Amino acid sequence: MHFKKEHIIKLLNRISIFAAENLEEIKKVVKDNTNKIDSTYAGLIIRQYTIVNDLKILFETKVNGYLTSEFILFRCIVDDYIRFTYVVNQENKEEYVVKMNSDAYNKNFNKFDELAKINEEKFEGKYPFYPTNEFLKETKKTFKDTPENEHYFINKDSFKLKSFPSTGSLIKGLDETEYTHSLIRAYFIWRKYSEFVHYSYFSYAEETLIDPTKDDTYSEYAEIICYSYMNILNSMKHFVDTYNLSIIDSNNLAEYYKDAGH
Repeated sequence: MHFKKEHIIKLLNRISIFAAENLEEIKKVVKDNTNKIDSTYAGLIIRQYTIVNDLKILFETKVNGYLTSEFILFRCIVDDYIRFTYVVNQENKEEYVVKMNSDAYNKNFNKFDELAKINEEKFEGKYPFYPTNEFLKETKKTFKDTPENEHYFINKDSFKLKSFPSTGSLIKGLDETEYTHSLIRAYFIWRKYSEFVHYSYFSYAEETLIDPTKDDTYSEYAEIICYSYMNILNSMKHFVDTYNLSIIDSNNLAEYYKDAGH
């Protein structure tokens, strides 16, 4: 099938409905917002809902032919797909969710550490909005003393947190499994679209060569929209297993995507 813009808009709308109707189901049974496993999966569905609606608005209203925003948003979907498909295919899914979240906290603390170092060395700790060493020390103590953060630590005394593989390392470390091919394919798109996140003449020149009405860009977008569907579906499987929820699929996306190879 040769996809056109109107097909992409229709697919995005169907994914939006799929996310919305299942979020309503989750609200009926999930009352504890402090459960970080539940919140991680629910948050992923909310993220898909947000991104696909933003993309839909772009496709419906944009008057110029440049696609930077679309590439960046679609890359977010691909990134989610790679990471969460990897997670849900591990034997201990919950531990890998913990590792992924722990890794995010660790990167945030490293960011604070870098900013505090610049602030202290360059501005005597007085630069506005930048953290100080004292702030970083207090923040780490609060995090360490919070009981629900216990499972993020490898070593609390040295403030060593669990890690999650980078996207490249994740792909390189894949075994021959049922889902390997789909992630390797997704990684190609992820790398391709990464060029548009940080501007350069190369990314500008690359974008000027793209014409979705003549090339396969819309087909590639349709493939990524399937990834968004899979992100929502994989998240909902957690709630099916944990709370015995039923997945709502009023647009019969399961039938539409049954031969997608994912």
